[in-house]
Amino acid sequence: MKKKKHLFLIGMFIPIFFIFLLVIVAGGTSSSADSFSSSAGSLNITSKDLASKANISEEKAQNVIDIANYLMSKERFSIQGASGALAVAERESGFDPKAENIGGGVAGIFQWSGWSNTVNGNRWSKAESRTLSMDVELKLMSAELNGAYKRTKDLVSVSTDPRQASLDWSQYYEGVALSDGQTKADKLQDDAQKWYDLLKDHVGFSSENGQSVNGVMYASIPNGWEVETPFSGQAYNGSGSYPQGQCTWYVYNRAYQLGIKFDSFMGNGGDWASKAGYSVSHEPKLHTALSFVQGQAGSDPTYGHVAFVEQVKDDGSILISEMNVTGLPPLTVSYRTFSADEAKQFWYVEGK
Repeated sequence: MKKKKHLFLIGMFIPIFFIFLLVIVAGGTSSSADSFSSSAGSLNITSKDLASKANISEEKAQNVIDIANYLMSKERFSIQGASGALAVAERESGFDPKAENIGGGVAGIFQWSGWSNTVNGNRWSKAESRTLSMDVELKLMSAELNGAYKRTKDLVSVSTDPRQASLDWSQYYEGVALSDGQTKADKLQDDAQKWYDLLKDHVGFSSENGQSVNGVMYASIPNGWEVETPFSGQAYNGSGSYPQGQCTWYVYNRAYQLGIKFDSFMGNGGDWASKAGYSVSHEPKLHTALSFVQGQAGSDPTYGHVAFVEQVKDDGSILISEMNVTGLPPLTVSYRTFSADEAKQFWYVEGK
């Protein structure tokens, strides 16, 4: 896979350091789906604002936000992939978790079979309870995406095209052939693009006061922080798969310098957290790779970003180093700090 450039938009704060301008246009992140909270993060738009933009009710807008947040924050979906799923949910139920089709025996936001009869199967048998609620249905969706419908997740979660994501979700999750008139392929794709356009500028994590989490960036190691050994600048064995100067090239080599190994094909920066065979968590750990999924904390809306954790303080705040930040010369290492509350919202990938 060719590694793509990521972009950061930054502005001068004072001569010795920078902060990111608040320009977050896409992204996503996630964890295990054993619980659901619509406040877990990903979209920083209110239901009132989305209702106004989309010309829908606030209740429906909140359902849109809940579905998208769950897919991004729990299942590691890109905003493009989540938008494709939203288009299908809109077609199937109008985002109403109580929607029923008695004749077909289906119900819920994705019209799962087995509700009132089993003529079309019994996917409701996998639900934790027979309750038409958003919480139950999102957990059912998650169970399927990590089980019998994993192919849907594999395809859609990393999608960079909301239109294609909608077709893939419809075909592989709903089981509706693209040639079937029920697919309404043209409208489905248009709706996926619509949701992407409405939501792409509202992706990112927010702190309790509603401010986006972008951290504070420094051109050198900030006062009060320590780096064990400065980056050597050397390109180590196996790094040739990453273009020189990219964030992926830097983190691979920075880790290698410290005796930590990552695969030569981890993917784009936002893909590192999804690479099989690596331990991944929200717990900040020294000398791990911090994988910013697409759009998170100012990262590129399509390819995400990856950085290296240089220090974790006792209070949980972290210092990262990174490369390929717009506004800095090529091959320049820069630094960023995040508070403990901010840091625990990111994905940390442990090398070997």
